Amino acid sequence: MALIVAYFITLIVTQSISIGVGLAIDRYYSSYAGLMVFLALYFLMFWVSWQIAMRATAPKEAAKSA
Repeated sequence: MALIVAYFITLIVTQSISIGVGLAIDRYYSSYAGLMVFLALYFLMFWVSWQIAMRATAPKEAAKSA
């Protein structure tokens, strides 16, 4: 259960970052570039969030042996 909660929390944070970056590029460059960067970051952040959640909720014994 802790893994799913950590995943959703990190997903909300990382998706907020991707929205912010996409909007900043949209404002300063072009809407097409902003959209392409946002879409790339949007899908990348699912994987990044999963990796962060896995590391945050890893058992202490597994972290010591790795």
